[in-house]
Amino acid sequence: MSRKFGLDSVASRLAFTVMLAIAAAASLDLIFIDTAGVWAMPSLRNVGLFEQAATLTRVVSAVPVALRPRLAAAVGNETYTVAWASMTPVIADRRGTPKARQIMRELLHDPARQIMVFESQENLPVNRHDKVFGNAAYGMAVSLDDGSWLIFKVRQRSWGLKFWQRSSLVLSFILISTAGISFLAARSLVRPIEAFAEAARQFGANPKAPPMAERGPGELRNAAQAFNAMQTQIRRFVTDRTDMLAAISHDLRTPLTRVRLRGEFIEDPEQQRRLFRDVEEMQAMVDAALALFYDEATEEQSTSFDLSELVRLVVENLADQGRDVNFVGMDQVVYQGRPFTLQRAFGNLIENACFYGGAATVELETSADGIMFSVRDEGPGIPDLLLERVFSPFYRVERSRNRQTGGIGLGLTSARTIIRAHGSDIVLRNRPGGGLLVLVRLPLVEAARH
Repeated sequence: MSRKFGLDSVASRLAFTVMLAIAAAASLDLIFIDTAGVWAMPSLRNVGLFEQAATLTRVVSAVPVALRPRLAAAVGNETYTVAWASMTPVIADRRGTPKARQIMRELLHDPARQIMVFESQENLPVNRHDKVFGNAAYGMAVSLDDGSWLIFKVRQRSWGLKFWQRSSLVLSFILISTAGISFLAARSLVRPIEAFAEAARQFGANPKAPPMAERGPGELRNAAQAFNAMQTQIRRFVTDRTDMLAAISHDLRTPLTRVRLRGEFIEDPEQQRRLFRDVEEMQAMVDAALALFYDEATEEQSTSFDLSELVRLVVENLADQGRDVNFVGMDQVVYQGRPFTLQRAFGNLIENACFYGGAATVELETSADGIMFSVRDEGPGIPDLLLERVFSPFYRVERSRNRQTGGIGLGLTSARTIIRAHGSDIVLRNRPGGGLLVLVRLPLVEAARH
């Protein structure tokens, strides 16, 4: 058998689930018939006809033959009818059990007595072609001493379920067993898929996330193996890129230092000033790049902390520097994450709002979806076409965001890297009344409100 349809494949598990559901439905039906059959479909011996039939057989046998037809017709009642036949009746369909005939023979104390027993299998007539019993629910023919027969017919069941009621019960058994077994089988299949989705989410937020467990059907285990291999390869690529760029940025410091030393020998003050300005700008860019690569290369331990207190601390530090910024938010919001990197990310976002928007309002609130961090400024905003491009490394919007304000072009890049590592993202929107709105929604799976 191929691996696609192996015993441990999804297809085989689905087939096994269907067979198990059918077997369970049949078992429930058999258990019901065995334990509650007298109530659902009583047999002839549970109707109470045997004792009455045995008594009437003795009475009719004792009277003359000429009186037997009228006597048989007279002893019938609303439950059953009795008829006398001078010859052996021809019965088209016998469904009586040997046990029923044995009971009647014991009641008559005659083990050789000829007895014909009929029991329909449903409440609806199924024996219309039988000239003797017709559409009776139960029937029994007992031979007399002279070779004639006494015929008993019960047209309706004394108790039990109607056809539609029994069909509803059988359908309920099928639905209950199928639903229960399908739910259990689906859970066994869904758990590995949920684990796969969770591993993919964690890897999207943190390239250093642990590999996922390889369990479940063969197809899912193969997918998990491929995912773990891909995760290892991507992690290696990210590490190699980060190490390479960090090394390049670090090595640039040495030639920049030599350039500055040689600039000391320039006699023209204006040229010397320009050279030093360019060197300082390049040095700032190298330092910012190193800080960004350091955030990616290092792995700060995740811990629980008060996110509200962290944001408030950033706002107070900027306010102490003379920035026009205020905080509006919850008093205590406990969050599970990396506090120092988040402080750097939120600091970049708030500081940008203060630099380029004049004044900033920081808000932190919780909801059923997670924790919402937002920053509003009063600046000119950003053209809609550039709302995504400003996250590119070293990119600055002309006029409103330039080198003279101290920007290098890595603040938003670094902030987005940190926020994405926490399973979220940064969204920029231009406010209708002017200014820029920065939104960060941290997921609830890592957050809790106290």
